[in-house]
Amino acid sequence: MNDSTSEDGEPTSFVEKTKNLCGKHKGKILAAGTALGGVALAVVFVVARQAMEQNATEDAEDTGSVADPAAVDERRKTPVKHPVVGHTRTLADGRVVPVAGYERGGSLDDDDEDEDPGEAAA
Repeated sequence: MNDSTSEDGEPTSFVEKTKNLCGKHKGKILAAGTALGGVALAVVFVVARQAMEQNATEDAEDTGSVADPAAVDERRKTPVKHPVVGHTRTLADGRVVPVAGYERGGSLDDDDEDEDPGEAAA
């Protein structure tokens, strides 16, 4: 880069210096550009793949399907019917309200057997 002047004594321009540099190091520039392009392509591929997996996971959650086949065999067990004692509950605005005791758990079929036919229609 000591050639700051051309053969006729005039200083060389930036464009001419760049052309000379590119001409001397053409192979290195092509190799660096190819490597950089390959890395950029790999990054785009990985990001696109993760986005597709995330969308598939969100779709599975939205539809309620399970992505893991082993989890399909595991069914939710019905909780055992048990009484809940009365208690008080503090609401977000600070009010304290009483909650009466009730029974919880059991299957839906068990609830239908306990009710009178008139209560089920109401």
